[in-house]
Amino acid sequence: MTQAVAIGERGRAGLTLALCFVAILCEGIDIQSMGLAAPRMAPALGLARDQLGPLFSASILGLLIGAVIFGRVADRFGRKGTLIVCLVVFGVFSLATAAVRPFGALLVVRLLAGLGLGGALPNLVALAAEAVAPESRAGLVTRITCGLPFGGALSGLVAANLDWRDIFYLGGLAPLALAPIVALALPESRAFLEARHTAPATAPARGDFRWILFGEGRAGATLLLWTASFGSLLSLYVLLNWLPTFLGDKGLAKSDASLVSLLFNLGAGVGCLILAELLDRRRPRRTIGLWYVGLIASLVGLALVNTGFLAAAAAGFAVGFFVSSAPLPLYGMAPCYYAVSMRGTGVGASVAVGRAGAILGPLLAAALLGLGAGASGVLLALLPITAVAGGATMALIGRPRLAD
Repeated sequence: MTQAVAIGERGRAGLTLALCFVAILCEGIDIQSMGLAAPRMAPALGLARDQLGPLFSASILGLLIGAVIFGRVADRFGRKGTLIVCLVVFGVFSLATAAVRPFGALLVVRLLAGLGLGGALPNLVALAAEAVAPESRAGLVTRITCGLPFGGALSGLVAANLDWRDIFYLGGLAPLALAPIVALALPESRAFLEARHTAPATAPARGDFRWILFGEGRAGATLLLWTASFGSLLSLYVLLNWLPTFLGDKGLAKSDASLVSLLFNLGAGVGCLILAELLDRRRPRRTIGLWYVGLIASLVGLALVNTGFLAAAAAGFAVGFFVSSAPLPLYGMAPCYYAVSMRGTGVGASVAVGRAGAILGPLLAAALLGLGAGASGVLLALLPITAVAGGATMALIGRPRLAD
């Protein structure tokens, strides 16, 4: 009987992780859709170059708001139902992106798509974290977040071969198809159900946002998570949104730029898997330190690339390998610093602060380009930001984690 129960628990955990991975894959498709579509979408819709920055940032603003709101909703009402709502929201508004025309309507649609995207991620992280044992939590959650860059790679494949609208069709239909599967097959987090029935109704975690984030010694971990998330996602979203445009400015054809973006995302997925493995097996602080050295070197390499496709492809893969994978362990670490009853809120706040950096990144790039910095100047400006994010990540690794 005990063995059967153990097998059942492993099956439940495996199903949860598999569905969470597919959902994160869907999220990765949509998150990168605007950056990949922009080079052909802008002339097709008559959008000026300075309108792209606000369009990029609209969905990220929605991500920020959605992470805060739906993280709290999930702690109160449940992970599964909240996730289903979020999948439907970002699926519907991704489809709508391919249909609307006026600039103002595009801004609204991308903002609403971002709400669903932002709400999905902290719920997926919490569901995955609560499905596995604490000692394997960080590594397994980091591995399923590889769905983000692999989803971006699917978007890049579509961008290289089909019309720009097809990127949004894929980004909309995939989560809408997944939502009923999640409704039927995904089990609610058992840890959440137990915590909801056992936690006293007057517990501070039920209502005090500041206590959840900063009470009982959590302030240090929270601030380090925020610093690392802000800096790493600022740099990442500059590349997610502007990489095809940067490559075009360096003389690459649009089809070649799309292929480099595909390699960027493949590099990110491979980098995430390797980084997760190294963090499990080796000294994690040293690993993160060396990873950020590689990250800085790859940014310099991309800044120096000119018109050659092979050089751009190698630089794009290397930057994806280091830059895109660097934030992903933070999703694996974040649940380890908050109890079950407050995990959605804590992870959601970390995601939201990271999205604040993601909002600032494309706008910063647009401002620097407007001042004449050029693609190389923008890439080099990211170096001190990534160094600070790396230092915060290394400091976070040394902090004690929960065993629940």
